[in-house]
Amino acid sequence: MTHRSGRVSVKIWRADDLGSAELLRGRFADYAYDVHTHDKACFALLVRGAIRIRMRGLEFVARAGDLFAIDAEEPHAGWPVDGDGWSLRTLYVEMKRLHGLLGVADGIDGSVPTLAGPIIRDPELATLFREVHFCSETAGPSLRRGETYLNFIARLFSRYTREGITCEPPLAREDRAIRLAKDFLDHHLDEHVHLKDIAAAAGLPPFRLFRAFERATGMSPHAYQRQARIRFATGLIRLGHPLRHVAAAAGFADQAHLTRSFRRSLGVTPGVYQRAIAGRPADWRAAIDRD
Repeated sequence: MTHRSGRVSVKIWRADDLGSAELLRGRFADYAYDVHTHDKACFALLVRGAIRIRMRGLEFVARAGDLFAIDAEEPHAGWPVDGDGWSLRTLYVEMKRLHGLLGVADGIDGSVPTLAGPIIRDPELATLFREVHFCSETAGPSLRRGETYLNFIARLFSRYTREGITCEPPLAREDRAIRLAKDFLDHHLDEHVHLKDIAAAAGLPPFRLFRAFERATGMSPHAYQRQARIRFATGLIRLGHPLRHVAAAAGFADQAHLTRSFRRSLGVTPGVYQRAIAGRPADWRAAIDRD
């Protein structure tokens, strides 16, 4: 299912046979992504053009043939290098599911290796990824799709993962405060909270909490709340709730506010996403009018 608006074209579908993955094929021009995260690992193969990406305090350019690979919860933003924009194929999936497909046991604490991206330049890996993605889109032979997917996962884990980034752990009090702050934000999505409220719930002075939160999560509490609202809204949409109810429950001023925020983070409107998840075809322009 393809949706177009001006110089943007997006298609989304789900693939249970690929570890309950969500896939996207899109072309973007005159468009920029806000800072956001995903609740699953993200693999995006640039097939045309280039995109400038900001993450971990750095900026870099991904070009055609590059595989952009990041773990869940990794804040990043992107915008075009020139007026031609970029085209890509993207897959969102839980790393634990990929690990399980290989039949490899998780770590003692249940952990799996993290991605060693964000940019992977490996023509063979890119070819495997593109074949899996295209085969899923066109409902190609399931056996071929499964075998190619396993080859992609095996090469990915053997060459482009690490056990984790070793760094100095935060103070125990700050670590606990960050968990409490996240919990407070997750449970107050429909409220206009202040930093002092979050700090009080977390048990730290506001400035110390702010600095610790940014250091630990890579985003401010406000950015985290915005992302949490989008994630909560996405979950409700997947369950089939009406968009007007989703907007209110997720803390947006109205449905138009939900639509603007959703599109800035995911590249499509909530209505388009809802119809894609339900497997119903939709015309992009009509979808925009309704959303």
